[in-house]
Amino acid sequence: MKKAISILMCVLLSLTILYPAGIVITACFGYSFELISVSAFAIAIAVLSVCIVILDLVFKNQLESKMVQILPAIITPLSLINAVFYIFECPQIWVIASVLLSAGCCCYLTVKYGKPLTLKVVTLVLSALMILPICFFSFIALIFGNIGQNTVVQTVESPSGKYYAQVIDSDQGALGGDTLVDVYKKSGINLILFKIENKPQRVYLGEWGEFENMQIHWKDDNYLVINSVEYKIE
Repeated sequence: MKKAISILMCVLLSLTILYPAGIVITACFGYSFELISVSAFAIAIAVLSVCIVILDLVFKNQLESKMVQILPAIITPLSLINAVFYIFECPQIWVIASVLLSAGCCCYLTVKYGKPLTLKVVTLVLSALMILPICFFSFIALIFGNIGQNTVVQTVESPSGKYYAQVIDSDQGALGGDTLVDVYKKSGINLILFKIENKPQRVYLGEWGEFENMQIHWKDDNYLVINSVEYKIE
């Protein structure tokens, strides 16, 4: 059972750093990283965290490998960083509850198994400093997170199929909104659980509701025509 818990901890750490690391690394190379379902990942991480804690409490294990003990020593601050990314992307109550529950379970693992002591103390202090801002951020996200909503109202593919343009209605509630046109290049990697794509090029920003009378078509793969104005695709 010790080995099983160690393996589950490694899986938990991998899932915890997947989203933040994916976004940061792909952004450095001009790509975007997107999970297939942010809410499903958040719930899965929470369930896995709770299962590890339950197994530990039932079987009362003690991890002996020093390498394995480093994982719980660092996982708490990583889980809090992960929580920020999830909350920012999907500010829903079940997502926030899931990532914070996972962070709580990770804190338990850090306190019980974290080694060496110096590393454990540093990560716990760092986590304590992070928790209040994250809770405040979660509260703000719950209150205001669902005010803004982007809806794709039209998709137009280029003649060769290399690009496609999306007309987006960005509704900001009482603040008004915008009409956006983003162009995507059809090249990327889809690995079932997540996908990596080129970052879209925003070619147009107009007034809210403008999409209703917008005339948009492709001249060729290099130019998109919006309301008789040509926009070059780079």
